[in-house]
Amino acid sequence: MFGLEGFTIAKFIITIIAMTGISALFSIFGRGGGEFKLPVLITVLTMLPYFDIATISLFCIFVQGATMLVVYGSKHKLVDWPLAFALAVIVGTFAFMGGYFSFKVEALYLKGTFAVLLLISAYFMWKGKGVPGRPGKFGVWHRTMANGEEYDMNFLLIVLPVGIVAFIAGMVGISGCGLIIPICIILGAMPIRIAIGTNTMLVLTSSATSFLGHAVRGTTPWTLTLILGAAAVCGAFIGANLHIDIPDKYIKAGFITLLIVASVWMVAKIYIL
Repeated sequence: MFGLEGFTIAKFIITIIAMTGISALFSIFGRGGGEFKLPVLITVLTMLPYFDIATISLFCIFVQGATMLVVYGSKHKLVDWPLAFALAVIVGTFAFMGGYFSFKVEALYLKGTFAVLLLISAYFMWKGKGVPGRPGKFGVWHRTMANGEEYDMNFLLIVLPVGIVAFIAGMVGISGCGLIIPICIILGAMPIRIAIGTNTMLVLTSSATSFLGHAVRGTTPWTLTLILGAAAVCGAFIGANLHIDIPDKYIKAGFITLLIVASVWMVAKIYIL
């Protein structure tokens, strides 16, 4: 099938269902879910080299990110556009630096550090502790959303933490967006739904640049890639639209659960897988 030896109809259907389901679940929380997409594709597409599998995964995240951005931005009005562009510049710059210097640090320590930070973020979100945004204070940016919602965020307070996370993520080879959202909520005093919506821009930009870097160098099986990308788009559309109908307390609980699962998963990949 698709010229891929050993790729049966059953595997094809399972892969489509998995891509749709993962995309739908993570789109509810404005994330790409690459930490789960890639292992699934590696398990199923055993006939392809890792580089090509990573390219397929990045394409699925890219089109998912584009779909989420449209739904969260145009329909839900939950994307803080100026902030999204500012964070995209910070994340892109520091992630590039992290990738450039990645050979200098053992991945084991980086992944362990990231896993711990995920758990710490989950704890503070669960306790509801954070730094309040104080109007008029230096470094506080007053924001007015398209839907009329207003809030004050500690912009200067999140610049360095976001940069550090992006730097570490660039070293590890992940987007880091799952940790940037808690930083924006805990330190930046952003409402959770706006933080999630704004993060979709980071998912799009990070996956787009990574995908292009892979695509120009690899031998991408485009037919399969486009089909799985379509599944990711369907899942993203479902998940992003479901977001607005889910109460805040369940959004918060679900996001905390994802942080814990992602942390455990990262540790498992270090010591078990």
